[in-house]
Amino acid sequence: MKGTVFAVALNHQSQIDAWHEAFQQAPYRTPPLTPVWFIKPRNTVIGPQQPIPFPVGEEVLSGGTLALVIGKTAHKVAANEADAYIAGYVLANEVSLPETSFYRPAIKAKCRDGFCPLGDWAHPSNVGALDIVTQINGQEVDRWSTGDLLRSAAQLLSALSDFATLLPGDVILLGTPQHRVAIKPGDRVTISADGFPSLENTVVLSGEQI
Repeated sequence: MKGTVFAVALNHQSQIDAWHEAFQQAPYRTPPLTPVWFIKPRNTVIGPQQPIPFPVGEEVLSGGTLALVIGKTAHKVAANEADAYIAGYVLANEVSLPETSFYRPAIKAKCRDGFCPLGDWAHPSNVGALDIVTQINGQEVDRWSTGDLLRSAAQLLSALSDFATLLPGDVILLGTPQHRVAIKPGDRVTISADGFPSLENTVVLSGEQI
């Protein structure tokens, strides 16, 4: 992928539920009414079979998800026209340190080297109810459905293109549930979904080679 990788927080009902009390506090007193965006910069992006660096002394969480890839320039695209701007989809792993706030996602938690593995392209006919499965060392540890996302791929593309012109090769990660999977050095992390090539990466301690 050669474009910008955008990601969205709070796009799964479990996240809204988990942060309900915090959202009632000042100064906001309500959950965010529009998507909460952040960027996974170039240093985070790795491909299949490339190592995920594990920062010494940190807790690291795996967030298997689906991502759309922009196929042509998109600006102020209506949701009902968004499919025409999507070139395809890839599996992704939105790796992160634990988060303490969703209003301003922390750069140190989200933007570390290798914290955004992206898989190979697929062109599924329907991604509205796709099971995203995470395995650690061959054992299933997480499964969730894209049917539980609050905003669809088309709605997210429309919302983002309303204020940012999207270019071919840009990527939008569609979100993750509140629950994530802890990973550690030596783990083999595999994200899979029907109709997609699996996305597999090994976790290595920062500074080590595999």
